[in-house]
This record gives sequence, structure tokens and C-alpha cells, in this order.
Amino acid sequence: MSFTRCSYCGYMYDEWNGDSRNGVPAGISMTALAGTVCSRCGIQGLRHERQPGPKYEEAEAQYYDQFAGKAGISFYRSWLDKSPQPARVLELGVGTGRLAAELAVLTERYVGMDWSPQMLKIAETKRKRIFKNEAEQRLRLVEQNALDFHAQETFTHVLCPDGFLQHFTLMEEHIALLSTLYDYLDHGGWIAVDVHLPPGGAGWKTRQRKQLQLNKWVSQIVEGETSLSRQLFRCTIDYETYLEGTMSSRYRIEREFALFTPKEIALLLASTGFEVTRAVWNFGLSEPWSTALPSGIKQTAASLGATEAIEEALAAGKSIQLYRQDIWGNGGYPFAGAMTAESSGAPATVTLIAQKQ
Repeated sequence: MSFTRCSYCGYMYDEWNGDSRNGVPAGISMTALAGTVCSRCGIQGLRHERQPGPKYEEAEAQYYDQFAGKAGISFYRSWLDKSPQPARVLELGVGTGRLAAELAVLTERYVGMDWSPQMLKIAETKRKRIFKNEAEQRLRLVEQNALDFHAQETFTHVLCPDGFLQHFTLMEEHIALLSTLYDYLDHGGWIAVDVHLPPGGAGWKTRQRKQLQLNKWVSQIVEGETSLSRQLFRCTIDYETYLEGTMSSRYRIEREFALFTPKEIALLLASTGFEVTRAVWNFGLSEPWSTALPSGIKQTAASLGATEAIEEALAAGKSIQLYRQDIWGNGGYPFAGAMTAESSGAPATVTLIAQKQ
């Protein structure tokens, strides 16, 4: 994150908000403050260390599945089903096991890594309930920081779901992570990277509400800002729990994420030895806009000839993308305007599939 802490005197500085007590406006970098704010440490040298983002704990871990839901499960299940060999999968940021509990049954081996004990405790409960006596063989859970991850085996597939790479905000961290994953993949192995694109605009707010019991529900309020110059977006996430219409508890967390475009992720993957072959929008509901796609992505569907009918193309063995009945549901009086739209300001998740070269 943009927080730094001095190991000598404990002074903490937040680049986003500055330090009004010492007259420092928001947005001033740590390097510009050297020797000007703290007379004890001088704010210079190796003593000032960047602080990692907070772990997923308390209400955030407890209600994570409520708000993440089934997103991506169908897409990743289809992806692993198409593997020509038994899949050996590594998932980074396995969290509550939301994906792993559904996908591990399709694989020869599934390893899930996360550094949050509370998230892994939930994943362990699912693992024992679903796989029973085969729990350890089907799904192995590892508590570790991804930057320090070491494996004794290789994998056919690596998953970086739910914006995992974006929890790291320095380019050297992204390169280090992807280079390590390259080493742990079989030749010709595959990696999937989810990228979250925040809502458009400098400041934004979203709200969701989920019913937990007949008389209990929880609201998630996310309020954030996006900085194009820093290539970061930051948000506060509130979980408000209501019982019989009265708020009984509130939990707030602040998070910071790297801001990527699909092209940038593709270039980052290419720089570490991968070739992007596919990009999908919101877990396969549609393809991204052509302007968002890097060049050279292999097309999964063939194009029709100038006078060729769809039936003729199918008879010739071409892979043609047919109209998908009931995938989209736009229209319908009186709520057409309330439907989720693929607008320029709407948040989105882009998944890039790449192969080790």
C-alpha cells in the first residue's frame, strides 16, 4: 500500500492523504519528505518500509462468499474441462475456497495458497465437508505470502482470480510473481489472470445488500477513488449488519489496488514468457471491446466468407460463434433502464488466458 512505517520511531505516512499536522498536502511522495517531518528518523534510508495491505479478516472474511457469489465458477470449470491432460492446479489467493471447492473435483491435484488465516479456516471447513476422507489428496491449502511462495511440484494450470495480482502495487512485485509462476508451470501450461476495472470517474460508490436469515441482512458499501497518474484505485469497504431493521455491527476496511488495463496485463505476461491467447469480459458473458484487446490474440472463432452462410461454414468445419439464446436480456417495460449495462463507466472483470512459451 502507499503506507510506510519507520522501524526506528514508528512514524507512519500515507501518500494519498498527506500529513496535515505537518502541513504536507495529499499526494506528496515519501521521497519528497526526507528530513523535513520527523526529527528522529529523518524519513530517509531503509528504515521506512512500505506496508502490505491488510489481511482479509473479521466481517470481510465472514461475508466474502455472500458478495463474490458464483462469479467465475462456470467459466473456470469449462476451462479446466477442456484440458487435454489431468489438470494440476495452483490457485493464488484461494481465500475461502470459493473456486477451489467447486473445481478441485475436476483435477488430479489442486493447491490453494493464501496468507489470511481466517479465510483459510473457512476454506478448510468446506474442504472437510465436501471431500471428507479425500480432503488432503483433493485440495491442499497453504498459508503463505505469494511473494515468498515455493512449491515442490509443477502445475498445468495457474489461477490468479478475483484481481489477485492487483493486491500488489509495485511493478517489480508483478514481475517477480509472474516469473515465479512461469517456473512452476509445465511447458505449454496455462495461466488465467482476472483484472478488476473499477467504476469510471475519480470518486465512486457502490452498495449491495444480502439477506442472511429471515430477520438478518448485511450491506456492503464500497466507496473509492481512482488515480490514473498513480495507476492505483483505493476504496473503503463497510460491512453493516442489520437485525430486525437495526444496525447491530459495522466493520470498515481500507484497500488499495493496482490499476491495470488488459493491454498492460498482456504486455506484463509477455515480458515474463507468456502469450495471451484469449480475453473475456465478466467471465465469458461477452468479449472485451476491440480497443481494449492487445494485438496478436489467437481468435477462437472463424470469420464468415464474403458470401458464405452460417450453415455452409459449419459444414466446412469452421468454428463459428453462434447467437447465444437467452444470454442477454435487455429491454422489458418498465425496468429496462435498471438492467446492468455494458457502459463505459460500469465496473468490469476481464480474464486473460495465457500459455507458457
